Amino acid sequence: MSEAIQYMDIIFLAVVAGIVLLRLRSVLGKRTGSEKKDPNLYSYDQPVNQSSDISKPKTANKKSANSHWFDNDDFVNGAKGAYEMILTNFENGNTKELKPLLEDDVFKSFTDVIDQRKKNDEQVEFSFIGIESAEIIYKDLNATPMEVTIRFVSELITCIKNNKNEVISGSSNQIQKITDVWTFAKNKSKKNSNWVLLATSAD
Repeated sequence: MSEAIQYMDIIFLAVVAGIVLLRLRSVLGKRTGSEKKDPNLYSYDQPVNQSSDISKPKTANKKSANSHWFDNDDFVNGAKGAYEMILTNFENGNTKELKPLLEDDVFKSFTDVIDQRKKNDEQVEFSFIGIESAEIIYKDLNATPMEVTIRFVSELITCIKNNKNEVISGSSNQIQKITDVWTFAKNKSKKNSNWVLLATSAD
């Protein structure tokens, strides 16, 4: 029964992500094909929770006799939706939307950055273009909590402006390609627990 509930969690995440993605796509700018790509990769200034060392991604998967419920493709699809939701809400400063998606320490790191931007009177302009690729590079379904690490390669347009409307980071019109390595975790010992973002790192 517990395996069936865990499987339904992944399906639920994918469905919710799909619904939110449709709403996000309706308000975000779309790629026109006329944008220039920055020859230098933009270093996305996202907080990192050092509780999980993913700066050196693990390559071996932990095998489990009870992991047949876990579908890699379904999980990746759900994680792609969560990735876009988290980035978009982080850049837009929507802490209420972020809280249920993040582990407590990661949430604090994100909110610290958001609060600092507000204190500095900085404005963020952000458009999520799309995910070029997403792949599981590590998973351990026997650990407590369970962990799955995914490498995302995505394209976005983002910049930070000061109170004089001057760009101090990023670019307002150039598409940036970034690579992020994110670890999601789920506490299987807690009833009705969801997958949350445990740690982030730029690859």
